[in-house]
Amino acid sequence: MHSMRGIQTAKTIGIGGILALNIFLFIPITLYIGNYQEITVSFTSIISLYLKPAIFLIALLALLGIVLRHNTFTRYLAVLAMICILLWLQGNLLVWDYGLLDGSSIDWNEDAWRGWLDVGIWIIAITFSVIANNRISKIIIRTAIVIFFLQLSLTLFTSIQNTNKFEKTAKQGQDTEALSEIYKFSSEKNVLHIIADGFQSDIFEELVSNTNEGNQFSNTLDGFVFFKENLGAFPYTHMSIPAILSGKIYKNHMPRDTYLTETMGGKTILNEAHRAGYKVDLAVPASLAHIYTRGKFDNAYHVPKNHHISPQQYDTYFAAKLFDLTLFRLAPHFLKKFIYNDQKWLFQSMLSNKKYMGLRFFSHTAFLNQLRNNMSVDRTVPTYKYIHLMLSHNPMVTNEKCEYAGRTLPTIRANVKTQSRCGLTELTLLLEKMKSLNIYDNTTIIIMADHGAWVRPKGLKGQAYPNGSYEIKGNNGTSNRILYTFIAQALPLMAIKPFNASGALRTSNALSSITDTPSTIADLLDLDTEFTGRSLFNLSDENRTRKYHTYKYKRSEWTDEYLSPIQEIIVNKSVYDTNNWQVGERFSSNIAAE
Repeated sequence: MHSMRGIQTAKTIGIGGILALNIFLFIPITLYIGNYQEITVSFTSIISLYLKPAIFLIALLALLGIVLRHNTFTRYLAVLAMICILLWLQGNLLVWDYGLLDGSSIDWNEDAWRGWLDVGIWIIAITFSVIANNRISKIIIRTAIVIFFLQLSLTLFTSIQNTNKFEKTAKQGQDTEALSEIYKFSSEKNVLHIIADGFQSDIFEELVSNTNEGNQFSNTLDGFVFFKENLGAFPYTHMSIPAILSGKIYKNHMPRDTYLTETMGGKTILNEAHRAGYKVDLAVPASLAHIYTRGKFDNAYHVPKNHHISPQQYDTYFAAKLFDLTLFRLAPHFLKKFIYNDQKWLFQSMLSNKKYMGLRFFSHTAFLNQLRNNMSVDRTVPTYKYIHLMLSHNPMVTNEKCEYAGRTLPTIRANVKTQSRCGLTELTLLLEKMKSLNIYDNTTIIIMADHGAWVRPKGLKGQAYPNGSYEIKGNNGTSNRILYTFIAQALPLMAIKPFNASGALRTSNALSSITDTPSTIADLLDLDTEFTGRSLFNLSDENRTRKYHTYKYKRSEWTDEYLSPIQEIIVNKSVYDTNNWQVGERFSSNIAAE
């Protein structure tokens, strides 16, 4: 009897161990490697936090196995084995695309067939394992074991191939020497170039137009010109960065990584400023450092997500985040909704305070506070400060007092406006400190975004439809429909203060483009170089054709050799009238145009 119990225990521990490894190792390590550029926690730290729940799961399954009779135990073991097979199937083959998973809403009614397919497979498979005879049960168990060894071999092989990625730790952003240099401004000449990621242009206009707080913003933004009609280059950060700095557009004409290396290492405004004698300081998110550091710079600080919490707290947060993503990937479609938890996530919501939730916003505002409190005028050579911060980007986490709202909020205009206001408040406090140090006048300041915020633009004109789509001109006289979120992404903020500029904040209706950024700055700095765009301060009321480019975002865009097909959109006159939008060329992998 004791021998039989021992055998049952050993078998349950074996199959339970396979199940636990699927949940706590195989999928987490896949997600970790696939998203390593966004991770600043070592995998060892994460996996150590998974050890106790994994052991608990195995022990619980073993305890259940001990109390079962032999015939029932065989079916129990077959069901566990089938669940292992299903987890492998769901996590590796039935992987559906749900978009960015960055706090945006998900329409669970769309593509509901995924749920019926998932549920059908799970119900049929588990029912089959319950009613199977001993011989079939053994086949199920052996199949699970074979798949396990295949997974184990693949995991070992992948881990060896990506050893360098596992060496990344939370320390990568804590370069105190670079940070101390970031604080230092020049008494002679400065450039402060801020990328307020996801800050939508029309939201900025609404914020500075309000009677009370708007007047305060406008007074602080002394000498600034706001370019209301600014058009973006891409809907996402990845390819917007080289467009901002070089004026060039990626068209799938070469491998993505090659393009980034050649463009960021070639003629950019940062590289040209460095060549002209400017000290170039970068303060950028750790997840984007691999793009920015391909060019010339003197100091680079990776702004971490854990700027305002302890390393232990951050490890806990990231372990919860990775576990939520793991469960999201392993669960059938209809269960994913409860794991996503209305943008709050299942386990991350258990850490529901600002120390954990909305880490990017609170960490990046903490960095701005630190910069403001430690700012000094310790240089005599010209200085170019390039700072990229996530202030108005998903997820939305702030209330009217700019405190943690208690949960992740829906990405609707009211919430985006609130968080944008909080971010703009932090930026204006920084500008006030510059004024007190008498370096505001001798600083060219650019506050801009890389793309919009996905919410309906104010004052949008054109043929609209009830589902939130708008009609734009297609090829050969046809028409296409695009969602207002598509248009919103094309409306990034652009506001610039030249050296020694003064006067109230004014609005320009010049037809500007994000690709004009390097030409504009080169003109203001009087650099002996030319870019493909135009200086915004030399634009008149002329009609001008501009181009925007969009593509379907995939998580693999950070690792794939090429992007998905890129669609060019031609915009004539105002960006706020979709009658001026027209479909242009389409650029596929390694093909100039279709």
